[in-house]
Amino acid sequence: MATSTISETRNQTQAEGDQRVALRDVGWEDYEALLSIRGDRSTPRMVYLDGSLFLMSPSFSHERLAARFGRLIIALTEELDVPCVDSRSTTFRRRAKKGGVEPDLSYYFVDEAPAMGRPHIDLDVDPPPDLVIEIVWTHEADAAVEVHRRLGVSEVWVWEKGRIRMLHLDPNGEYVPTERSLAFPVLAANEVESRIPKDIERGDTAWAKDLRAWVRRVLVPRHRGEGADASR
Repeated sequence: MATSTISETRNQTQAEGDQRVALRDVGWEDYEALLSIRGDRSTPRMVYLDGSLFLMSPSFSHERLAARFGRLIIALTEELDVPCVDSRSTTFRRRAKKGGVEPDLSYYFVDEAPAMGRPHIDLDVDPPPDLVIEIVWTHEADAAVEVHRRLGVSEVWVWEKGRIRMLHLDPNGEYVPTERSLAFPVLAANEVESRIPKDIERGDTAWAKDLRAWVRRVLVPRHRGEGADASR
């Protein structure tokens, strides 16, 4: 891909927070070449969809929210005894689907990673993750969500402006909104909304301790069928 093509087709946003660049008319081979050039570095993250390539470097606020979601998933899987493999921002892509994506967070709810013993997940032979989480800070997540749909990800959470959309893949291959998680049926969307931004001005350690105490007090009894008042 010629340098002149990049300069002519890019649309760069450097709003407060995330930095984002959009490239148009990018071939699949060019996308894979850019992935190779970036190597093992964590940024920029890339989303490829139908010839458009979005590169994003997340801000501190974006990453902090992602870390909180990560701690939420850790607390849920450990306290509810759900097997889990954390695949983080792994590159998931399929040429046949004309899409590639690197989510903020991704998880397989299994005992062993699909690509155990191999350096990369190959979606031509491996399943997609069971849950991905996307944080919207200063960019839209529509392209990423569409790639997740094409790849067959069962559940997507999209966090934007203090609200969360939980999306489930229906039998027709389309995402439909839901009020409860597919992976964690005891967890409601409004509970996530009340917990993730709670005491954001405090350090995360105190917040994480409160979160885990809440999971043990409310969600574990609910998981066991004992019932619990989510407001407590």
